[in-house]
Amino acid sequence: MRRKIISTMFFVSLLTLAATSIPTCTAAKPKVVLHAKGALQADRQLQAIMNNITWVNWVLVMGELTASDLADAKMLISVRVDAALSYTASELEAIDQWFSTGGKAIWVAGDSDYPSDNGRVLSGNALFEYLGSVLRFESCETVDPETNAGADYRVYGVPDNCAPELSFLVQGVNYALFHGPGLIVGYYDGEYHKLEAERPSNVYLIMTSSPTGTTAEFTEPVAQVHEVGETGEFPLLVMEINYANKNIVIASADGPFDHYTGMYMPELYGIQRYSIDYPQQGAILFKNIVDFVLSFADTMITQYNQITTMQGQISTLQGQITSLQGQVSTLQGEVDNLESQVTAAQGNVTMWQGIAIALLVVGLVVGVAVKSLMKK
Repeated sequence: MRRKIISTMFFVSLLTLAATSIPTCTAAKPKVVLHAKGALQADRQLQAIMNNITWVNWVLVMGELTASDLADAKMLISVRVDAALSYTASELEAIDQWFSTGGKAIWVAGDSDYPSDNGRVLSGNALFEYLGSVLRFESCETVDPETNAGADYRVYGVPDNCAPELSFLVQGVNYALFHGPGLIVGYYDGEYHKLEAERPSNVYLIMTSSPTGTTAEFTEPVAQVHEVGETGEFPLLVMEINYANKNIVIASADGPFDHYTGMYMPELYGIQRYSIDYPQQGAILFKNIVDFVLSFADTMITQYNQITTMQGQISTLQGQITSLQGQVSTLQGEVDNLESQVTAAQGNVTMWQGIAIALLVVGLVVGVAVKSLMKK
């Protein structure tokens, strides 16, 4: 039911917020922290993000992330530019404290287990676990020999398997680049799970590989749940929504920027390849996600919770109605039984009335006969 009603709720949100979906010049800009951990400067894609999406207050952090960096932020996009760097204990604590207040979104970029990139798998999973998310990066790489930008490691993710509830996120998107991506799986009930096969009701696929997506292996440990050489539509971009505290976790199997070539406007590094030979719409996908998180998510989740509450109340009332119907049925049975008894009693009364009348007639006849004999 959750997956059926959420789409309706979002479109209601769109109608409600249509006039205010993008903040006006007088409104405070929503704050989004871009954590490019280990970067020396913003790359072309990161600069383009900050220059093109101007209604957002972008805060760039290239060193250690602190609580003050996250103060008043609505969203954190975390990319480990230096794959060898892990989150420090103080960073994990700062992120968790910020996230635990609710109404926040975090986008964590993963990577493949290629030797120079594998650190992003480990550090990303450490953050997911710290936050209590079910999402994980698997220790492997996704390649695609057919749906790509000229090489199997330049994987083009497709929106074909996007959850219907979130289909608006991929509007205008046919392909998005995931350059040497990993693969996103789930970890819950003490086990790893293939999210393309099963997932919790609050976990949504957004982009996957095409059916010719293939798993590859570079660095131990081996992949937790997929086999090397396995083909399938593997999750490359996944969203987890916590409806209780209105938090959102986004996992991408590669970075929206950096990571050699990120999702957002890869044509900045090769216009012939990424705009002409193999056109893609990574910038649209990125903007759609940011717009959703900053402008619509809160209202949609609130409406979802309201509808869920009302559905619970309706279910309770339906149970009460069913119980009352049972009581009415029982009472009707008792009434029918009493009517049968009354009918039977009425039959008995009618019988005794007939006998009494007959006896009266007999008595009258006998009386007349006796009187006649006495006269003689």
